[in-house]
Amino acid sequence: MKWQAAIKVDKKQIHLGTVGSQEEAARLYDRAAFMCGREPNIELPEEEKQELRKFKWDEFLAYTRRSITNKKYKRRLEVEAQKRPVSATANDEWDTKQVVRNSFSASEEMGPDSSAS
Repeated sequence: MKWQAAIKVDKKQIHLGTVGSQEEAARLYDRAAFMCGREPNIELPEEEKQELRKFKWDEFLAYTRRSITNKKYKRRLEVEAQKRPVSATANDEWDTKQVVRNSFSASEEMGPDSSAS
């Protein structure tokens, strides 16, 4: 199942992201509520509040969406790697190393994953 997180800001519905669990969607909403000056449903730890205060609203949205996209990309790579037949040939071993190497370089380009999500 997929869950969408959204929040209304200035009478506009803002899509925060589509995630894999209800808890993850609620967490996204709570973080966005805090960023909008509203009370989140669940109190955020002070450390997380300090981290969020570093962002402007647009930066927060971009970072949040990029983190979700990055997680989906990593999951897709993992699934593709699991679907590959296991073979003892050197060629297959090189291909697997290449997939892993590409995974790391892509995650570095996307930036650090949100530790709060």
